[in-house]
Amino acid sequence: MKRIIILLLLLECFTLRLTAQQDSVMNLQQQLPSNDTWWQLFGDSTLTVLIQKAVANNYDLSNAVKNIELAKSRLRISKSAYYPEISASASYTPEKSSLGIDHTDMYSRIGQAGLSMNWELDVFGNIRKNVKSQKQYYLASQEDYRGVMVSLTAQLATAYIQLRTYQEQLEVARHNLKSQEEILQLNETKLQAGLTSKLTVAQARGLWLQTQATIPGIEAAIYSQANTISVLTGEYSATLRDSLLQISPLPLGAEVPVAGIPADLIRRRPDLRAAERTMDALAAAAGASRADWWPKFLVTGFFGYSSENFEQFTNKENMIWQIAPSIKWTIFSGRNLVESKKSAQLQLDEEINSYNQTLLTALQEVDNALVTYNKSLLQISALNDAFQQSQLTLDLAIEQYKNGLASYQTV
Repeated sequence: MKRIIILLLLLECFTLRLTAQQDSVMNLQQQLPSNDTWWQLFGDSTLTVLIQKAVANNYDLSNAVKNIELAKSRLRISKSAYYPEISASASYTPEKSSLGIDHTDMYSRIGQAGLSMNWELDVFGNIRKNVKSQKQYYLASQEDYRGVMVSLTAQLATAYIQLRTYQEQLEVARHNLKSQEEILQLNETKLQAGLTSKLTVAQARGLWLQTQATIPGIEAAIYSQANTISVLTGEYSATLRDSLLQISPLPLGAEVPVAGIPADLIRRRPDLRAAERTMDALAAAAGASRADWWPKFLVTGFFGYSSENFEQFTNKENMIWQIAPSIKWTIFSGRNLVESKKSAQLQLDEEINSYNQTLLTALQEVDNALVTYNKSLLQISALNDAFQQSQLTLDLAIEQYKNGLASYQTV
């Protein structure tokens, strides 16, 4: 029996050492926040500052950090099962009794104090698999954090670029309004000279008013985007909003050549990595449920002092100790073990399906994004050509109209 106990203790020490090595590897994987600073491709210092504020102040990101800390606490709780549970106890009982015919009083003061230990040896890996499950949940919480980070930066960059786009549209509308006002004044002058009709003037005025009516809507959209950015950065202040309302140029990102569906691009998605970690966690939990079918090896012990003479409490002859190895094997549990194992397997199967669906969705989204990006580059080139041609057409039409060589309908 003594050799068996020594062998079990050595096995437990080896398990603890292996777990410590796994923890050191896990700590090397903690790289927070994400170093993927893709927004710097736009070369816009304002956008960079806004994202830095969002990382520091956004409440959703702060909750994601708290979830990491919560998962880490649960991991530490599961690791505590590796170590013995030690508790201290003490008691003091003064007692009086009467014995004999003469009712002689007898006094005693019984004291007892000691340390008790309860230790489960992880022979069949139940504790180890529970720890592995919690570790995977911990790593999944880190991926969830990165997912929130990606979503936050994408929303913020989209809102910022949309803000600058609306400001560009506002400048275009004001430019068109000024141009149409000049044409309106030209038509009014020609009407006074009898060179055009009232219908032409009315058409010019109607177009000018229509353009003027679009400006308030664009200004409202600019204000709305500024408020969205304020919420995302966690700084809903008039100072930040006023600085955003100042017109700045639209950031232009550098072209990034991409082709196909790179596997590493799919693997970088935090949602896919989080789903994979969760699947591994449930697989470990399923393994732990199967380990419950095997016996549990326990070691209990006690060390302390006990004496009826309190003054001599700590004498060597009053020392007591006990060590008791035991085996506990559940033979019948009313299908508790069966259903627990079945439930763990069903959860694992469900997560496998969720992972496969997440993978398919990732493939679809990445494929669509790559195609849209490449086609957008072609569209931008075509739109630039169309813009240059439209500008030339407008200049020629206005010139011919001023010289009486074309009608206002052409303009």
